[in-house]
Amino acid sequence: MDTNRVELLVKEYQKRFKSKPTHAVKSCGRLEVIGNHVDYQNGYLINSSIENMCIIGVCAKRNDNVVHIESIGYPVIEFKTNEIKLNKKKDYETSKGLAKGVFKYFEKHGYKKGGFNLVMNSTLPSGVGVSSSAAFSMTVSKTLAMLYNENKNIDKVTLALASQWAENTYFGKKCGLQDQLGSCSDGMEILDFENVEKPTIHHFIPSLGNYQIILVKSQTSHANASDAFNSIPEDYIKICKKYHTKNLRTLNWNKFLTDFEKKENKSKREYMRAYHFGSELLRVGRAYRALQEFDIYEFKLCIAESGHSNKNYLQNILIPGQKTSNLLDVYDTSVRIIKNGAIRIHGGGFGGACFVIIDKRELLDYEKRIAKLVGKENIYHIDISMHALEWVKL
Repeated sequence: MDTNRVELLVKEYQKRFKSKPTHAVKSCGRLEVIGNHVDYQNGYLINSSIENMCIIGVCAKRNDNVVHIESIGYPVIEFKTNEIKLNKKKDYETSKGLAKGVFKYFEKHGYKKGGFNLVMNSTLPSGVGVSSSAAFSMTVSKTLAMLYNENKNIDKVTLALASQWAENTYFGKKCGLQDQLGSCSDGMEILDFENVEKPTIHHFIPSLGNYQIILVKSQTSHANASDAFNSIPEDYIKICKKYHTKNLRTLNWNKFLTDFEKKENKSKREYMRAYHFGSELLRVGRAYRALQEFDIYEFKLCIAESGHSNKNYLQNILIPGQKTSNLLDVYDTSVRIIKNGAIRIHGGGFGGACFVIIDKRELLDYEKRIAKLVGKENIYHIDISMHALEWVKL
């Protein structure tokens, strides 16, 4: 944990409360390495947490059942632990709603809850798909777990489920579990959502050699892309209904691929997106083996193929009706100029950022050229976290 940030937060805490905090907590942003739009159809993907994009907070118990959360530079969040009923009008899409939702999950599952002061700051940038909401709710979940339920040894998956439930129910965002699990991953992890409530998780330490992962934030906002996002699961469901299967993972792929080769189906969006799903799962498996075997060439190939599938099959670069966008420009330009590396769309798409892995010897030239499209301030180097969810006594 960054001791300089902790020391500054301790000083801020003492200014506000005239007392010392007892603990420090950290939760990270998440990186989707490969696996676009597969988790909510029981797929699997590779995730990671990001050390240099994280929330750090300092905290202590209160004895009056008041929860006071302050992220420096943002409005104070305050509520009582017995006043956590959902108010959609006031809670949806708010940090307060997320925090209340975490408390409600703990209450529903028989865990203890109580008041605390929490002062935090964040280095998570907006608009690059690193899930600041997941990092925030995981910070609250970890704080509540450790201050009032330390003896129960609440594991990371339970904390992630609490945070996801809060985001689904109190924040109003129907996210899968990968965001919250990514915020507490140590190293990289392959997440298998065959059982959505109890995903299988395999952690591993990647070796990228002389390569750097960066996120390039485009100038394309996905603020108005809700319909485009929703069209992907809707298209998946169309295929599931047509083939009488509960999810794409259990689809009869031999039958589907035979049908997909028919001329009348090759241009249908739902068929193309389902084809992305199946081929992306194969790429995730290949990428996982490549990272374990230190085969950077094969890993780059998987990333490049995923990017091609983003554009041509999943179609999550342009919002329907658009003919061009800055996100498309970033992707196409990168494909053209990167000699030793690869690019794909990061996260949901329709705006946001691109995931790039590139030889460090090529990095400076690439950044100079891509900065002409996005500005150098929108290029982020990624450091994989080995200790993503931390709790330290002060």
